[in-house]
Amino acid sequence: MAAWSRRAPVADSLNADFLALAAPLSDAEPCGVSLEYDADFLLLEEEAQGKPEVEYGDSLTQATPANWQQVMAMVLPLMARSRDLRLALYLTRAQLNLQGVEGFAGGLQLIEALLSGQWDAVHPQLDPDDDNDPLLRVNILASLCEAGGILQELRDAPLARARSLGAVSLRDLDLASGELPAGEGQEKPSLAVIEATFQEAGQDALAATEAALRSAFDRSVNIERVLTEKVGVAHSIDLSALSTMLRRAAEAVRQRLSDSVVEAPVVLSPAEAASFATPAQVRGEISNRDDVRLMLDKLCTYFALHEPTSPVPLLLQRARKLVDKSFIELLEDLAPDGLAQLALVSGLRNDNHDD
Repeated sequence: MAAWSRRAPVADSLNADFLALAAPLSDAEPCGVSLEYDADFLLLEEEAQGKPEVEYGDSLTQATPANWQQVMAMVLPLMARSRDLRLALYLTRAQLNLQGVEGFAGGLQLIEALLSGQWDAVHPQLDPDDDNDPLLRVNILASLCEAGGILQELRDAPLARARSLGAVSLRDLDLASGELPAGEGQEKPSLAVIEATFQEAGQDALAATEAALRSAFDRSVNIERVLTEKVGVAHSIDLSALSTMLRRAAEAVRQRLSDSVVEAPVVLSPAEAASFATPAQVRGEISNRDDVRLMLDKLCTYFALHEPTSPVPLLLQRARKLVDKSFIELLEDLAPDGLAQLALVSGLRNDNHDD
């Protein structure tokens, strides 16, 4: 569990400015100028990467994480000049590390607004000479599910804070429950301490955290939906790793809210209502045969693009044809000789002899 620290509240003006940062900069250039080779942008990219571990002979210099305060200070002036998905991602990640899940929800809201409202002009722009290939944009958004980046930082983000006990994260909950194995020399958090931390944090704070997690979940679902509408299923990305983690975190906090808070009237968006009322409805989960066929199609597309010589798509396409078949039809397709064995076991052969 992390030590307690007083976190500065998210400024109301900054929250309001998240959507303002997606508004057109001008009629002529709604998304401003390209920052591809801008010196300040290159410095921002370097700062956001941190410094890797370096070994010189017997000397080892530990890796240094990004200075997210500095990243935030650098990204805002650049967004006054350009609407760029890379800037939005840096802002979102900085907010996650500085302001927790509340800031993360605001950053995702900005990304969603840029995709839905500025798709034609947002940077990096589509290349008309390359059939408007969206690969650059897709790769940028794929970093929302980077295991060693945003997903790791989200898992470490505080869900509850107590001055006397520290902070509790989803990682602490997973370690305590055994969902996540403890590393060598890592102490398993105490469930009693975790529950005491949630209790000391207070219902108002937990309610605000749960609302932020639900909002972030909704934004993640919408980002994938909008991107899929723009580029098609074959070129889109699967953000289920992110949305599932957000849903799990929200549920963990919700379970620790008192009945009076949980039962208070809450207005949910359609995506939230469907996904939180029925976990099987979460985008990315497979709940029916249509989902199975869609997933098989996605797998075939992956191999066609990245491993064209692989024989796996042949088996996947065969499996797709079998989705709607009954057991007997499967046996006829896969092992016709097995029908005789089935008849013997089921007694059908004896019936035929009796006839």
